[in-house]
Amino acid sequence: MEKNEIRFEPCDDGTAGGSLQGSITASFYELVEMFGKPAFEGKGDNITTEFVVDFEYYDAWGDLETGTFSLYDWHYGRNFADSDQEITWNVGGPYYTSSLAADFAMKIFRETDARYGDEEACLADFKFNLEDVGEVTA
Repeated sequence: MEKNEIRFEPCDDGTAGGSLQGSITASFYELVEMFGKPAFEGKGDNITTEFVVDFEYYDAWGDLETGTFSLYDWHYGRNFADSDQEITWNVGGPYYTSSLAADFAMKIFRETDARYGDEEACLADFKFNLEDVGEVTA
């Protein structure tokens, strides 16, 4: 990977650990398009759905940073009758960079043609140069 590149790798199970680091707005359908099937779906401890994603990020100096984030519907926020309904998904992880990685994933998905590659998990193992999308706003 090159400087200013990020890569996402969705996980089949597990959790990101840590705590609330931020939030994003997306539909369940968009998250499936981005990362594939969720790591958890069912009735859990205040959630029904959780996506877990590992990421690798090479910053402008070429230093590697790795991490994990989870996207979950706190207080059962997901509407199972409407997968296209946008809701607020909490971003969990051990560090603030977990939230930044999730923000970059949304920006890449919505502002580039990455979503037109695969039907499902279009960001899985996808390397993207962040200079092409610019900064994210928190």
